[in-house]
Amino acid sequence: MTDHVGPRGVGGGRPAGRGRRRVALLTAGALLPLPLLAGCGGDDEAPAAGAGSQDIAPAAAATLRDGGTVRWAVDELPGTFNAFQADAGASTDTVAGAVLPALFTLDANGVPQRNADYLEAAEVTQREPRQIVRYTLAPGARWSDGRRISAADFAAQWKALRGKNAAYWTARNAGYDRIEKVRAGGRPGEIEVVFARPYADWQSLFTPLYPKNVMRSPAAFNDGARKGLALSAGPFRVRAKDGREDSLTLVRNPRWWGGRARLKKIVLTDVPVAKRAKALAEGRIDVAAVDRGTAKEITTARGTNQQAAVGDDAPRGAVSSEALRHQAQARGSEAERTTEAKRRKEAAAAAARRAHLRDYTVHRALSPSFTQLALNGSTGPLTDERVRRAVARAIDRTALAKEVLDPLRLPAAPVGSHLLLAGQPGYRDNSGALGAQDTQAAQALLADAGWRMPAAGGEQQTDAQPGEREADRGRSDADAGRTDGENGQPGPQNGAGRPHGGPGAGRPAATAPVTLSTLTGAGSAGVQRAALLRQSAALYDAAARTDRHRALGDRKSAAYAAYERASGRAADAWDEADVLAEAARQQTTALAAGWDDTKPGAGGDVAGTGPAGPVSAVQAREAAAAAERNRLAALAERTDRKAVRATQEEKAPLAGRAVRAGMAAPGAGDGRGAGEHDEKADKADKADKVEKVEKNDKDGKGAEHGRHARGHDDAAAGRSAVFVKKNGRPLMLRFVLPDGPGTAQLRTVADRISEMLMKIGVRTTVKKVADKSYFADHIASGDYDLALYSWPGSAYPATDARPIYAKPRPAADGSLTVEQNYTRVGTDRIDQLFDQASTELDPDAARALVAQADQRIWAAAGSVPLYRQPQLVAARSELANVGAFGFATPRYQDIGYKK
Repeated sequence: MTDHVGPRGVGGGRPAGRGRRRVALLTAGALLPLPLLAGCGGDDEAPAAGAGSQDIAPAAAATLRDGGTVRWAVDELPGTFNAFQADAGASTDTVAGAVLPALFTLDANGVPQRNADYLEAAEVTQREPRQIVRYTLAPGARWSDGRRISAADFAAQWKALRGKNAAYWTARNAGYDRIEKVRAGGRPGEIEVVFARPYADWQSLFTPLYPKNVMRSPAAFNDGARKGLALSAGPFRVRAKDGREDSLTLVRNPRWWGGRARLKKIVLTDVPVAKRAKALAEGRIDVAAVDRGTAKEITTARGTNQQAAVGDDAPRGAVSSEALRHQAQARGSEAERTTEAKRRKEAAAAAARRAHLRDYTVHRALSPSFTQLALNGSTGPLTDERVRRAVARAIDRTALAKEVLDPLRLPAAPVGSHLLLAGQPGYRDNSGALGAQDTQAAQALLADAGWRMPAAGGEQQTDAQPGEREADRGRSDADAGRTDGENGQPGPQNGAGRPHGGPGAGRPAATAPVTLSTLTGAGSAGVQRAALLRQSAALYDAAARTDRHRALGDRKSAAYAAYERASGRAADAWDEADVLAEAARQQTTALAAGWDDTKPGAGGDVAGTGPAGPVSAVQAREAAAAAERNRLAALAERTDRKAVRATQEEKAPLAGRAVRAGMAAPGAGDGRGAGEHDEKADKADKADKVEKVEKNDKDGKGAEHGRHARGHDDAAAGRSAVFVKKNGRPLMLRFVLPDGPGTAQLRTVADRISEMLMKIGVRTTVKKVADKSYFADHIASGDYDLALYSWPGSAYPATDARPIYAKPRPAADGSLTVEQNYTRVGTDRIDQLFDQASTELDPDAARALVAQADQRIWAAAGSVPLYRQPQLVAARSELANVGAFGFATPRYQDIGYKK
């Protein structure tokens, strides 16, 4: 998002490498360089770039100075220079784009174009019986050692990436595995590639192209390009590291045959996003992807007069410390003079910061990536397609897109395809396969799946015993519907009985102790302690009821104070008992699946064994997630019950005062009507609430108090909301979000989504996790119900999108192979359409197949595309041909300083 976590590159450009399609996980304002999906196409004229597609301050080479250095901020320096390795990042792709051949590049609409610096021609010369592609290289194309680029380089890369030798540590072999052979053509500079199977995305291959010495053997491939890149064939080359650990320098390639690079050097500098505003203000970097806050600060500095921004008496230009001292001495007391001097110093520093920031321009465009709402279809209520579709149809995507993009003055249309972005050939809005936003339709889908709204007043109805008043119930009976594994599925009931108004009223006894300490850390002792805690809580509840009756609504009485103490202790005991009981339920769930952690092999990658074979760590995690979902649902239910009880108790003092004053009931023989009584009661109730709000403000517990706290849901905090239920349990979804610098916008979007889901009766609980663990520990592992993250767009959806939407398949070891399908939702038909599109050499027919696949992805409702990512890049105002590149591949040789 502009607020996003994950791999990024520099300056918003498209990196040259096409390894594994990298997820762009929402963080920090700049998803700029995503993996280069450069390629297919040819010389067909592309449609004009749309609004927001690119913002780079274009200028002709003749108007730029010869020379100069650009210091370019990156998230991290390359860990390897081999873009086809799994640990290659966005900075690897950036270096490859500047120093290695890219046979095809993308224009501003994501349309692949032949790169004339390397290719005179590239075409399919034969389709049957074998597809043959002929490349004709530019005459001057050669490596920096003087050797011509040849078929030997193409053949070495094919053999390394085709997937037949596991000794090569490759990230992907898509396309290369379909090649039968590579050979020299009939003329100098011609290379022919023969395919064993047709491959529509052949233009994606050999970009970037590495010299044969990097690809000739597994040892060279794995380690030969980790520390450096000896040869290049681009406008720049990698200079040997000078010992600095925070920068990497690219210098002009003297053997470059294309247009001379305007810059003498590009210095990639490791500057975290959170530190870029300071680095820009100090003039230490020239180009940087920035977050919204930094972009706003730069824009404000450029558009605000210095004097007006600081104040009428603010320093104009340089102000000496002596002048500040004299001005301070002329005013007030010593404390006032100290405060004034401090203010002046801060004002001078702020003025200097603004002066530096005025040297930069913020470039903005729509990034070639989109943010999606992911729905985990492997566990919990979202395994039901009807529930997923209901959630998806509750989302107002247009409203979310406007909220994110309107403030940046960027086009705010929601994304209508999982596979293509607006402006690309073949793009069309296929969201109709799911249906438009429709609250009633979403509620109907939930009802069909068994999740129904309670009858009028149902949220307040209970199964109280005869003679018991709702306000007298010590605890909700939400726990009576505890589930075993999933929401809405009745499961074993644990624990000693809770009082429900009369002797003997209670719940079934706790289950027998079980052993599963590797999962829960709780054994029979935990079960016994939970039972004891319930007994204690029941006693506290009984005492609380007695004390409350004795208080007669007088909140200042000793009896009422005793009631509050006993009630609080009861609540604490119930909560602790619930935690222990949930641990026992997790044990029960695991045992039901055949778990036995006393057998050999338990506790490793295989978490345990049972009659049906090994139980994987994934299954253990799913059991734990289900128990956590149940615990949160019970907690939410209990919170609602407490709110109802609190409302009744707030009115109790008024009723007590009325009884003591000898007032009759509303409308009784005293001649006063119910309306008059209700009006007075309402006034007293409002006054009481105002008193509570004021107290909370004094205690620092204002509107932000408890926001996202302890997994509670902001949007569902309104007590008037009614939630759908199944078998007595509310539909509770865990919304996992990253919590780090630059994620504020992401959390705002999550809040809006939670509010939208509340309207259809779905409750969410937000879980914030560290940025670094968000993807690996939660998204990739499937430990979430709802999540927000981003995917880059692609010029080759049949190839690049297939792993993202492929149906998960069981592996030989019993685990589930999900590739990059982190929602775990897929169908055989979607896989078939991708396979057909990847072999269809007719572009129009291939796009039709891609559109059909997208329609089925929408219908499966595993993910909901929301909006394009904004791309914000700060660059020195005198720089040209650099900024927010959008979909386009950067031409590093064209970047330079204006004359």
